[in-house]
Amino acid sequence: MRRDHNRDYSPLETDRCHRTLVTLIGDIGPWQERVVLVGGLAPLYIVGSLPRGAPLHAGTTDVDLVVRLVVDDTSGAYETLYRNLRSSGLVSTDPSYRWLRAVDGQDVRVEFLCDTDQVEAGRIHRPGKGTGSGFSACNIPGALLATRDFIEAEAEGERVDGGGRSTVPVRVAGLLPYVVLKVTAFQARHGNKDAYDLIYTLLNFPEGPDAAGQVAAASPVRDERQVIDALDLLRDRFLTPSHDGPSAYADFLAEEPHDVEVEQRLRYTAVEAVARFLVAAGAQ
Repeated sequence: MRRDHNRDYSPLETDRCHRTLVTLIGDIGPWQERVVLVGGLAPLYIVGSLPRGAPLHAGTTDVDLVVRLVVDDTSGAYETLYRNLRSSGLVSTDPSYRWLRAVDGQDVRVEFLCDTDQVEAGRIHRPGKGTGSGFSACNIPGALLATRDFIEAEAEGERVDGGGRSTVPVRVAGLLPYVVLKVTAFQARHGNKDAYDLIYTLLNFPEGPDAAGQVAAASPVRDERQVIDALDLLRDRFLTPSHDGPSAYADFLAEEPHDVEVEQRLRYTAVEAVARFLVAAGAQ
């Protein structure tokens, strides 16, 4: 089921995802420094403390992690990761880059992503093939950017295995890689949630979209071709209130019965946020 409206998400589901993240990161040993959080949980860390009066993020129903691949797996690193994931209570599913963890009777989905030229975009890469490991990741162009520009945070919560409250270090995609991945995802599937995550992060970033753009301009990956193309795409998708980006953002937040004036205001808000961000990022 595709979840494309604010009402499709709940704090309880987000909490289950957060607890899964805390447990997983705490159980993967040295791989803590080779995975980066992206997806719906990332805005909680990228934004940090919310501005006064700002709404809470809608949340998420899964955990997305980018893996920085090992160049030469002579030490059985992937086999160790695979074993640790299973020991953490995760169960590999189909497709193989997707795992499930039962939390309070509900399954939380965990997906591993990578960026490689070994397979086509969107295909499954098995970096440990031939080593006895069953680990795999979905190839997402641009995902590698998150391993070069990330923030270091601490995730705190109750472990899902009953092990008590724990605090673990977690690497989270930096603002610019997050924007790149979100606008690329939106272009690929036109999901309302992708547009919402993107605009929410820009609007609620400390000091707003202008400051977000300044951070993006200073990113170590700012001049990468993938980033330049993604910022061009961002401009195109959010060019006017009638474009699909602002429309998707407004549709995600739309209330019943529909209020045309409110939805139009949401569209204009999205356009302005993107425009301010791009100017400050030197991309307008």
